[in-house]
Amino acid sequence: MSAPAFFTLPAAWDRQEPSLPPASEPWAEVPFGDVAAALDALAADARTRPPVTLLAAHLKVLDMLTEEPLVRTEVLQAPGSGAGDLSMRPGLWTTWRDGVSRTGRAMADLPARTESGAAQTHRRERVLFALDDTAAAHAAQHYETGPYGLLVLAGTDRLVLRARGGTLPAERLERLAAMYRRVLEEMTARPDGDARAACLPRAELNRVLTDWGTGPMAGSPPHTVVDLFEEQAARTPHAPAVRVDGAVLTYRELDRRSLRIAHHLQLRGAGFGTPVGVCLRRSADLLPALLGVWRAGAPYLPLDLSLPPQRLGRMIAGAGCELVITRAEHASLLGEGQALGLVLLDEHAAALDAAPETPTGIRLRPADPAYVIYTSGSTGTPKGVLVHHGGLINYLLWTVREYAARGTGGSPFFTSISFDLQVPSLYAPLLSGQCVDLLPDPLPTADLGALLAAGAPYSFVKLTPGHLNLLSLDLEAEQAHGLAGLVIAAGDSFPSALARRWKELAGPRGTAVATEYGPTEITVGNSGQVIDAPDGEGLIPLGAPIPNTTMYVLDERLEPVPEGIAGEVCVGGAGVAHGYLGDSALTAERFVPDPWGPPGARLYRTGDRARWSAGRLEFLGRTDHQLKIRGHRVEIGEVRETLRRHPDISEAVVVPHERPPGPARLAAFVVPAPDRPLDVPRLRTDLADELPEYMIPSVIVAIDDVPLTANGKVDARLLTGMV
Repeated sequence: MSAPAFFTLPAAWDRQEPSLPPASEPWAEVPFGDVAAALDALAADARTRPPVTLLAAHLKVLDMLTEEPLVRTEVLQAPGSGAGDLSMRPGLWTTWRDGVSRTGRAMADLPARTESGAAQTHRRERVLFALDDTAAAHAAQHYETGPYGLLVLAGTDRLVLRARGGTLPAERLERLAAMYRRVLEEMTARPDGDARAACLPRAELNRVLTDWGTGPMAGSPPHTVVDLFEEQAARTPHAPAVRVDGAVLTYRELDRRSLRIAHHLQLRGAGFGTPVGVCLRRSADLLPALLGVWRAGAPYLPLDLSLPPQRLGRMIAGAGCELVITRAEHASLLGEGQALGLVLLDEHAAALDAAPETPTGIRLRPADPAYVIYTSGSTGTPKGVLVHHGGLINYLLWTVREYAARGTGGSPFFTSISFDLQVPSLYAPLLSGQCVDLLPDPLPTADLGALLAAGAPYSFVKLTPGHLNLLSLDLEAEQAHGLAGLVIAAGDSFPSALARRWKELAGPRGTAVATEYGPTEITVGNSGQVIDAPDGEGLIPLGAPIPNTTMYVLDERLEPVPEGIAGEVCVGGAGVAHGYLGDSALTAERFVPDPWGPPGARLYRTGDRARWSAGRLEFLGRTDHQLKIRGHRVEIGEVRETLRRHPDISEAVVVPHERPPGPARLAAFVVPAPDRPLDVPRLRTDLADELPEYMIPSVIVAIDDVPLTANGKVDARLLTGMV
């Protein structure tokens, strides 16, 4: 938006006292006090520059408080004033220019905001900045009857903020006044500083960064999962550790089996740094193999048997795996012609049984890599996240206290080992003397409720909101009531209505419900909360940071945004992963130095949008083209690039296709290659060779060409209208 024609400043300006608003209207003052002299010094010509300086501060405050282009600032002056001199210091000029040409983001403090489902409507607001009393009187005529929500009057030694009755309560005006004061202090203290830097009042800065954004600091645990498992196995050697297929594995048996696998892996060359693949179903072999890899000193790479062989091969090659633990029946899925060593637990059983059961002598350190989990990649290739033992044990100790301590029945494990959502279901029971219940593999979704009810009561059950929705429909009230001490819904958006339905089904003192939030890059989960009284029709907040972690809401410059304003969730502390395996450029882009932490600290930029509201972190969606499908993170770019590589397709566009209350899906629009008619069933079969089932578009439509908007961008709205 260009500056309006009447945007001019007086050639000369005698600062006058602004008239105070009527007593019936909310108002607040921003006294200049000790910054007044510095403001005059900041302006070389005290008769022409101060209004521009104050205007720059005004626009800076609005820029901090806005996100969508819905708020417009108008400057009024005395009739007959000249154009004035707009030459300013570069930083102030940048603020003025951006504040006028960028109308800013929808002010949480100014517009009335209503929500209906996912849609939001905003009332357009204007903010007046009056340069003298004559302009203020002129503005007041419109102010009483027009749409103006805030009038800022510039006086000799103060600004007066005036709100139309009912628009802003007095406490909101006082908050705005503190922001104006802080901006003026920063401008006078650092006149050549960055005009775009955040200038939150110190109390609010402390609130969003420390009070809300920082979890309890308890010191980094010196142990690893292996250390604590060994201690637990020594305490309770005969207690059940794993339940699977009607059989039970005790802590002693699990300890000894994992040691034999560890020694065998060492003989095969496994050691620090090089991942060992684990390609197994949920069987009695699974946990001994995972613990055995760690006790050999290596990280593990979980390989899901349901993934296409081509994808498994790319993951193995990308991680530099030289060994994979599996069974003979699965060996053909791991790629042909690769120089890969296979540890076949069935065919090599004699050698494994003869291996020692003594300690390996390996002592893992918190900084050592624990596992590599591959997630969808925007360039068409999955990216491997390298998680370390320190972040893992910090998270798991929290889950032991918050989840496993709610009972003695352990936890069920029923998803893929390459889906890190259920990592606590594998290890938190083993750190607390409880049992891991491995459900049948494969497991039809329709059978989940009956199997969980049969295995109950558990200490905790962690699942996706989609799974919780299924249980809320399948279980009887008595089954839900006694299912577990706690169910945790994570991995996707969690509607308040679903939490409320579960609490009504489980009843008073029944299975409690909680939420957890965290991308793979910050080690499973970084925040969570038990949901006592779900309110509203939106989404459950993301919860408070766990110990030894931080969770900030920042702008694109990594500056904190005010309460109520949307920004990007950036996570720091113990859980931040080492980065993306073999991709230093992407690691540098997403894992950045933490400007608010100690020296050497890093933040992971999640790409999630959220805002603080009275200490609650409200999820608002994504900043990029990622989405969650059945709890799995999907990069639309990877699906698009896979389609573009197909010989029958010359161009492809992939967009989200959501029809609430149904799950998120993908729709693909493809331009067939010349003389290659589109065969959708064959295309789906070919995609299944490279992509997991949940990443294959549910809708594939042939189009003649990709429609573009007037700005040359893909017209996604037109495309989705074809479905």
